[in-house]
Amino acid sequence: MSLPDIMINKPLPTISNMEIDTEVLDPISSSNQEVVFQIPKNGILDGGSFLSMAVRVPSGQANALVDANGISNAFLPCNTGIYGLIRSAQLTIGSKVIASNEDFGHYATMMRQFETPEHRSFVEQVKAGNSLDRYGGLVGAGLGRLTPKDLVVITEANDNTASLETPLFIRPTDNDSSTPVFSVPLSFLIPMMRSRQLPVFAIKETCYLRIQFNTQTHGTQAGASYGNICCFSDMNGNGNPQADITPVPSLANIKFYSDHLYYPESVMNATLAQMASEKGMNMVYEDIVLTNTQIQQGADPTAPAINTVSVERQIAVSGKVVRNILIQQKNVGQNHSLLGAYLSHTTTANDDYNFRINDSRYYDRNLENPCMKYNELSKVRSKPLQVPPQMYSGNPESNKQRADGRATGNSVFIGSINNVQLPDGSNTPASFRQDQLQRTSHYLGVDLTTTGFNVLGNGKRIGVKPIILQYNKKVCAGDRGAVEMRIYSNVERVLMFKNGTAMVSA
Repeated sequence: MSLPDIMINKPLPTISNMEIDTEVLDPISSSNQEVVFQIPKNGILDGGSFLSMAVRVPSGQANALVDANGISNAFLPCNTGIYGLIRSAQLTIGSKVIASNEDFGHYATMMRQFETPEHRSFVEQVKAGNSLDRYGGLVGAGLGRLTPKDLVVITEANDNTASLETPLFIRPTDNDSSTPVFSVPLSFLIPMMRSRQLPVFAIKETCYLRIQFNTQTHGTQAGASYGNICCFSDMNGNGNPQADITPVPSLANIKFYSDHLYYPESVMNATLAQMASEKGMNMVYEDIVLTNTQIQQGADPTAPAINTVSVERQIAVSGKVVRNILIQQKNVGQNHSLLGAYLSHTTTANDDYNFRINDSRYYDRNLENPCMKYNELSKVRSKPLQVPPQMYSGNPESNKQRADGRATGNSVFIGSINNVQLPDGSNTPASFRQDQLQRTSHYLGVDLTTTGFNVLGNGKRIGVKPIILQYNKKVCAGDRGAVEMRIYSNVERVLMFKNGTAMVSA
C-alpha cells in the first residue's frame, strides 16, 4: 500500500489542519559516554525535532585555560562545532536499530560544507558553534589572500602578525550555566528523517534515540584524541597548545525537543488502520553504512619525485541498493590545530581512483583531475561543495612543472588564528602541516541514483561481491604517512509495518 502523505516530509497536496506539540525530554539514562531518550507514543515524530547540547571544560583541570570571566581557551573544531561531540546516533524501535550514523563528527563536517557559506555563518555558527565558513579579503591583513571573515580581528597588520580569534560567545566555559548551548536537528543526525515522518502513535513498540559521545583526554597535539571535542589556543606560542585536559558533555544542558504532529482524526485513524492491517505498509528510506579502512605508509621519495601506493579496498554493501558513496581521509593520528580531528586531506600531487561495481569498472579511466573529482562529488547532493578551491586541492597553488606539485606561494591568510601561527609563502612545505588550511576539505563522492525521487530501487543494486575501491595514493616527500579512510555508503532500506509491529530490511 502507498505511503500516506502525512508520513512524507514535503508539502501536502491538499490543505489539512495540523497541530504541533513539542515535548522537552530529559534522557532516561545519561553519562559522559552516552544518553538515551525515550520518544513518547504521541502523534507523528517530525524531522524538525532537535537535540540541545553543550560542552564543558572541567574546572578542576582548567585553571590555566580559563580567564577571569570563566571563558576557556578551548574552542570547538572550526569546521565542525558541536557535531564533534557526537560519536554515533541510533534510532531504534524496541530492540531493532532502524537507522544509525557512525563517526557523526566526520560525516557532519563533510555534509555541512555543501551548504552555502552564508547559511553556515549566519545560521549554523549560532546553532552549531562553527567559526570558519566565509572567506574574503581584509584591508591590511588580507593582502589579497583568502581570510576567514567569521572570526574576531584582534590585530590587523600587513604581515603574518595579524591575529584572529574564535568569537567568545561560542567558546565553552567551565560551568553548565554559562557554557553556550547548541542544537542538532534530528533530520541531520538521522538521514532517514530528512524525507520521512515516523508515526510513533501507531507503533506498538517504544522508540528510542541513543547518542554516544566522543571522548578526549588530551589538549595537546601529541595526544591522539586532540580535537575530538575541543581544540585549544596556543597561549604559549610553542605549537603545542595546552596540557592534557578532558572536555566533557554538559549533561545538564542535553535535552531532546521532540516535535509531534497531529492531523484530523479521520486522517490519523486511516493511517493507524493501514499500519495495523495484515497487508501493512512499507516505508522506503535512506540509511548510512560506514566502512573504515586504511592505506599503508609509502616510501619517502626524494623531492620532486613521487611514489605511488596502489590498493584495493572492499566496501561492505553486498546485496544492498547503494544510492551514493562519500569518502573522507586523513593521515593516521593527524589532528589539526584548528579543525581538530575533522578534515579530509590530500597531498599536493593528485591521487587517482576508480570503483569496481558488480565486476565492472565504473569510470572508463581513473579520476585524477581535481575538477572532475569535485564535479562527481557535487552530484551526490545535487549542489556543489561550498569551499574555496585552495581548501579542496593543491591545484590552485601548485607548481605545474614539478611532479609533486609543491606549492611555491600561499594565497591563504598568513597570520595567526587563536594564537596558532599559519604558514606563509616562504615556509609552506610539501608536507602537510597541522596548522595548514589548504587541502583540508578534499572529499570524494560518486552518485549512483537513477531518479531524483526517494522510491524503491533508486540506486545501484550490488550483487554478492562488494564494491571495490581502487585507489592510487601519491606519496610526496615528507607526506607519506598511513591514511585512515572513512567510506559512507548511502543505502536503501525498507521499514515495514504490519499488525502495528515494525520490521526492517537488512
